[in-house]
Amino acid sequence: MEQPNVKGLLILSFTAACALLAFYLSVIKNVTVVYPHLFYIPLMLAGVWYRKKAIYIALFLSAVYILVTYPLWVLDPDLSVSVLERSAILIVVAYIIGFVSEKRAQVEAELKETKDYLDDVITSSADAIVVVDMAGIVQSWNKAAEDYMGYTAAEVIGTHNKKFFADPEEAERIMAIVLREGELKNHRTVVLTKDNKPVYINMSAALLKDKKGVPVGTVRVSRDITKEVELEEKIKERRNNLNLILESMPDGVYIVSKDYDVEFMNKVLIDEFGDQVGGVCYKVFHNREAPCPRCKNTEVLTGETVRWEWHSRRKNKTYDLVETPLKNINGTLSKLTIFRDISERKRMEEELNEAKEQYMAIFEHTLTALCVIEQDKTISLANKEFESMSGYSREELAGKNWTDFIEAGDSERVRNYCDERRKGGAEACCLFTLVSRDGALKYVNAMIEPVPGENRCIASLLDITELKKNEEKLRETIEKLAELDKMKLEFLNVASHEMRSPLSPIIGYASLLEPKLTGRERGYIRRIEKCARELEEMINRMLELARIDGRKVELNLEEFSLSEVVRKVIKNLEPEAKAKSQTISSVTPELKIQADKQKTAAIFTNLISNAIRYTGEGGRIDVMVEDRGEDIYACVADTGIGIPEEHLPKIFERFYMVDTSLTRKSGSLGLGLSIVKEYVKLHGGRVWATSDLGKWSKFSFTMPKGQLTNGGE
Repeated sequence: MEQPNVKGLLILSFTAACALLAFYLSVIKNVTVVYPHLFYIPLMLAGVWYRKKAIYIALFLSAVYILVTYPLWVLDPDLSVSVLERSAILIVVAYIIGFVSEKRAQVEAELKETKDYLDDVITSSADAIVVVDMAGIVQSWNKAAEDYMGYTAAEVIGTHNKKFFADPEEAERIMAIVLREGELKNHRTVVLTKDNKPVYINMSAALLKDKKGVPVGTVRVSRDITKEVELEEKIKERRNNLNLILESMPDGVYIVSKDYDVEFMNKVLIDEFGDQVGGVCYKVFHNREAPCPRCKNTEVLTGETVRWEWHSRRKNKTYDLVETPLKNINGTLSKLTIFRDISERKRMEEELNEAKEQYMAIFEHTLTALCVIEQDKTISLANKEFESMSGYSREELAGKNWTDFIEAGDSERVRNYCDERRKGGAEACCLFTLVSRDGALKYVNAMIEPVPGENRCIASLLDITELKKNEEKLRETIEKLAELDKMKLEFLNVASHEMRSPLSPIIGYASLLEPKLTGRERGYIRRIEKCARELEEMINRMLELARIDGRKVELNLEEFSLSEVVRKVIKNLEPEAKAKSQTISSVTPELKIQADKQKTAAIFTNLISNAIRYTGEGGRIDVMVEDRGEDIYACVADTGIGIPEEHLPKIFERFYMVDTSLTRKSGSLGLGLSIVKEYVKLHGGRVWATSDLGKWSKFSFTMPKGQLTNGGE
């Protein structure tokens, strides 16, 4: 562009030339018409270049025009009017051209300023600004677009914009939307950088039109939102994870917006109230047309977490509610509420309160003295019985050390009893002497138990003063009874021996007399001999029981064949069975045991002879032994008269007789089964009986196969 002084010289030169030409034509050629038209050329140039200053050129040329035409005014006065009019026209034309040029210059300056500003904005914008014509060709590409796309403006201007989209068809869709709507706002799409890396962008576009309103292209403003999208995905993932957690929770969960719309309900809550997502919470849960007065939305949506209890009349349930703010992806807050059904807990609390009242009533009115002992050994609670025992009122007892009630002789032993009891290092019962308010001494048996989960104990004190006195009397009585028992045993031993002394001659002389007597007399002698032997057996049993009571019976352990012992016992008792036409069978495996052979034989002898005695003519007796590994099981079954069920627990007691007349008839004192029980017990076994009255009886016992020590239980 030329400098202003050059343009000024040209205009001045052209103006001077026009003035000289006017003088030449007017003075020399006498032409008065043509030359004013030449003045318009410098005026126009001056108006264009100097704008309003062109008025000075117009004044100069008007003056020249008047000057060169003045001689003619004298000859033609009308010419002066024409000259003045033309001079005025020159000035007006100059002013108009200058004014228009001035305005145009101002507009151009403003346009330039605006363009420079827009160029600065486009250049410095953090958003990518791209201009695309209607054919999709890139016309403009700013630095922000270069930064995240990797292409320079020179590389992309003149190329089609579809090459930049991950989906090339996206370019056509964007253009179609802009043409249809006139603009595009917050449109998310994916573009590819120069190194083919996908970038998420948020694009807004507007339609560009020419002066006639014809679309000529689009201007597109976009921003890289890849990090935002990644963050949203993470938030979405966390939200999904949160939903999974909420769905798997045993508690009910729902989310409600600030407008009370239910946004989410987990399965527990849906099962409870139905699927109400999209409904209004106060309608769903309270069947109200307006928010509930107790609603916590206001507090929660200001960032506060609230916990409270709500009783649903519709469900007749009580819920523990925890309500807390939940931030959404778009930055808004919702309210997350966790419903925990505590109806059962409330019921249990009510029952617990009732139980506490009942326990306090029991605590208060029980006939045992009760008190609660704290960790520092002070009494915090006591009942009426404890008041009565100690002589102090309840108010006086509160805070008093429980060791103050212990007599000096027991103080050292009992002082730390509660602490030792808490640690499990002391027995539950503690005997000591209690000193009451009036100084009276009372023997007390205290049962102290720690309260679970607390550093305190509850003590139950039983006054055993009278019991102690009775105990002394009882001890004296026991000593006297023991002495009498000893005298009884000594008497039985002496009496039994004295009774056995005349029996031996009776049996001996009877056996000597038998061959010398006639048949009838021989029968008398046999009866005498039989009765004498039965009497001898009774005496032997009484002596054996006396020895057992005196703990003078020991096991003579040896290993022997049990089947051999059983066969021998059966063989010895067969004559008695045959006399009653009875059959004895035996199922005994060949096995050896370690036991007292004589006493084992006595067990089987007593059981089998007992079965023979109480089984009628033609009956059956079965003996069975079973090897069970560590022990044996044996039973003697008969088809006798049976035993009433109520007598079964007592038949092994001494001198117990089920049917006195039958026992006397059979010559029994009820000692055989007692001896069986004691022998089995000595071996570490047990014995029992079963029966069906009038049909059968079965006597069973178990015995270890090996005896490690003498004696049983």
